[in-house]
Amino acid sequence: MQAFRPDGAGSVVLDGVDEPQPDPGEALIEVSAYSVNRGETLLLERPRPGWRPGKDVAGRVLQAAANGSGPPVGARAVGHPPMGGWAERVAVPTTALVALPDHLPATTAAALPLAGLTAVRLLRACGSLLGRRVLITAASGGVGHYVTELAVAAGADVTAVAASSSRGARLAEFGATVVADPADAPGRYDVASSPSAVAGSRPLGARPGRTAS
Repeated sequence: MQAFRPDGAGSVVLDGVDEPQPDPGEALIEVSAYSVNRGETLLLERPRPGWRPGKDVAGRVLQAAANGSGPPVGARAVGHPPMGGWAERVAVPTTALVALPDHLPATTAAALPLAGLTAVRLLRACGSLLGRRVLITAASGGVGHYVTELAVAAGADVTAVAASSSRGARLAEFGATVVADPADAPGRYDVASSPSAVAGSRPLGARPGRTAS
């Protein structure tokens, strides 16, 4: 089958590779769409042997998992394989695979797994957000959009930092107050986080409370 693999120069090349051989708990997916994550582009600079990019995919189940778990043959699905999703087909653990509603396009679904899971984990670390003031810096990226939307839906008073009004327009539609610089954020906050640097999240002028990390 055809797949993108590292070219050794920080990019990819389309090449013939072996067909996936699913484990009992994996389904074989015919890939309709995949997303490109920043972390994968960084890994392309120094790829480990045998690694191919692709952690977010959407498509259709060609072969169901042998152990009986996961969606059946023919089902549309979105998944989060360990690697190799930039390909015609990929094996995906059924623990990281769910059926895709008919109304949701594959191109939209493929953008969800890594960014969406990162956002959920960030917010779970904060506990209940109901009525709390939340500052989100670097909010206009993929993870930042999910964090903002989920935090607003959880009842938080969200201020999102975006470099320009055009990049912040969607965040405002979610219900966030959008500012161009953290220094412009009004008042004090219970939670502050930068989704683009998850490990470096820390309080920014916040009174005692949880911070996403």
